[in-house]
Amino acid sequence: MTAAAKEARTGKVLVSGCDELSPGTEIEARIGGVWHFAGRVEETHPPMGLFWAESPAGERRIIEFEEYEVYRAA
Repeated sequence: MTAAAKEARTGKVLVSGCDELSPGTEIEARIGGVWHFAGRVEETHPPMGLFWAESPAGERRIIEFEEYEVYRAA
């Protein structure tokens, strides 16, 4: 399935880097298509290709673009 088809089916948009995110953006992080984390972006660090996000339960996590496929709500 192509990325465009996945976006149309899920209502999520694949994000390729920090420049597409800002504090408050709702994201999902997946590895190999498997859901691992969902939350709201708190802070980005473009030089290292990562950002911090917090889940609704208060869990904070560093998300790296090299490790995760990151999606935001369309």
